[in-house]
Amino acid sequence: MWKKHRLSISLPLLNQRGIAAISGAFMAVAMAIMAGVTIDVGHALLTQNELQNASDAAALAAARQLGVTYLSMPIGEQQDLSRALTGNEQAQVTAQATAAAFANSASDVNNLSLSQGDIEFGTWDFNAQTFNPTVNRPNAIRATARRDGAANGAMPTFFAGMLGVNTMNLSTSSIAALGTSGGPVPPGVADVPFAISSNWFNGVANCDAGIQFSPTGVNGCAGWHVFDQTPANANKLRQTIVGLNDGSYQSPGIIPGQTQFTFTGGEVSSAFNDLIDLWNAKKQWSNDSGRYEWDINLPVYQASSPSACDNPNQSITIVGYTKAVVTEVKKNDIQAEVKCDGFFDGAPNPNQAGGGLGHFSPYRYIQD
Repeated sequence: MWKKHRLSISLPLLNQRGIAAISGAFMAVAMAIMAGVTIDVGHALLTQNELQNASDAAALAAARQLGVTYLSMPIGEQQDLSRALTGNEQAQVTAQATAAAFANSASDVNNLSLSQGDIEFGTWDFNAQTFNPTVNRPNAIRATARRDGAANGAMPTFFAGMLGVNTMNLSTSSIAALGTSGGPVPPGVADVPFAISSNWFNGVANCDAGIQFSPTGVNGCAGWHVFDQTPANANKLRQTIVGLNDGSYQSPGIIPGQTQFTFTGGEVSSAFNDLIDLWNAKKQWSNDSGRYEWDINLPVYQASSPSACDNPNQSITIVGYTKAVVTEVKKNDIQAEVKCDGFFDGAPNPNQAGGGLGHFSPYRYIQD
């Protein structure tokens, strides 16, 4: 009799420990690559920030030189809104930008260079926030700092080469635009109770002369005002000056071309004692000039005609303000240095008296 026997076969178990070791090795390599790439990305971000500093510096230095270029022009050329920069003027602006970039570093490059075309001249539209390249009366400079094949060499990587990425191309751009006062003047800025005519800026008045109230007329080309208050009389003027001194009165804001100040007319000699007190409260010693000075933002009113310096005695439109330094206040006379190359209005406008003159001292910075 045959007996049936069951056949039992045992298969060997797979080596789970071996599989785990292989998987762990792959994960370790992947994590090492990721860590390396993270280091490279961090290095790239740091280098990008350094390039941003360089492009910022280059743009601002170039815009400053552009402003100097405009201020060195005769008034007639300053007012010519179609004047193109000469090759020499462009070269001077570019040289300042190049020097500023050279003073900066990015990663392993100590002195950054600019490639041809990295400095662009153009106009900046403050409303649309757009830059339009042109050399015809530019008001802005766009500067680019880079680490690529065009300048300073691409940035080498540390670990990304394992993925075939041996270098990174980096660049930043910055725009510095010449601005005006930026439109409306905030309260407390143009804060003195006297003003000068816009004719100071076309040669009718003398920029080196003091602001005179006696005699009135052509020698003064200036007048007292009580800002936008009424009535405009000696008593209100004295109250205003005292308020400016003790802080109980703040000068109003100005919308150039719209705001009107009320002028008193005449010499108003009685106001000078209060003004002298204000001068003594505001003056500060300057080590540079070796004298007391009072830096002011001096309102500029609309001249009645291109050659008039009449003593103002009514409500008159304020077209902006200018920087001035008061050096002495005495009876009927304010000794001041009016910065005739620094007239600020709301926007360049060659059809407005005073417009187009000296819009080149302040700088507005925009970063891409």
